[in-house]
Amino acid sequence: MNKASVKLDALKKVVARLIKAAPARRPEPADPLTRLIRAFLEYDCDEARASAAERKIQENMVDFNELRVTPAIELAALLGARYPFAESRCSALHRTLQSVFDREHHMRLDSLKEMKKNDIRTYLQSLAGINSYVEAAVSVDCFGICAAPLDTKLLLWLVSKDALPEGIDLKTAQHSIERTLKANEAEDFFHGSRKELEGWSPRSWPQVAKVPSPILAPPPIEGAIEANRRIPQPPPPDAVKPKPIAVVKKK
Repeated sequence: MNKASVKLDALKKVVARLIKAAPARRPEPADPLTRLIRAFLEYDCDEARASAAERKIQENMVDFNELRVTPAIELAALLGARYPFAESRCSALHRTLQSVFDREHHMRLDSLKEMKKNDIRTYLQSLAGINSYVEAAVSVDCFGICAAPLDTKLLLWLVSKDALPEGIDLKTAQHSIERTLKANEAEDFFHGSRKELEGWSPRSWPQVAKVPSPILAPPPIEGAIEANRRIPQPPPPDAVKPKPIAVVKKK
């Protein structure tokens, strides 16, 4: 989708509406890893269910390390079969937590506090399994970075308001919104959009959002893509030649 097809005037008008909808009371800055986990639970989901899921994790996991080593299928079962996109969500979270551990050698993101803002966002975007909503949510709420957390739900809402064209992808839409935001507006936009869309749901979800996909959990860096390419894949059916059947002659 070409960025030129985005009508910035229409987008700015709707973005201003969401900024005005921001609640007067802002949440206290959270621990970055805690916020990251919460962000994985809340995209394309209402606040009540995300909060209930967060409580389940706190009640059933000793610490973040136990959460990291818990198989994604077990975590999805903990959230419940009716939790939106539970399997793909938990699979992506599992990969991201493992990526954090591989880099930090513990389950903390304290190293981000010493980084410049641009470097923080680059670091988050390079984590395996992370998506654009999660990295932007952590950037905004923990470090005051001007980022636009955008999930599929908000994207479809903006399209329904003619603020974005149909068929636009999440990354292009996120960049377009961030171009309209001033440095001090990102937090209000984020929490205003969450408040405005509470109780709203699209008539239908894109089929790609129901399975692990580039929309939900893209490999954000070249290295991750190359790593996936190195995983041995089964040959196509027509490449498998049947073994000749030995014929035993009767005496």
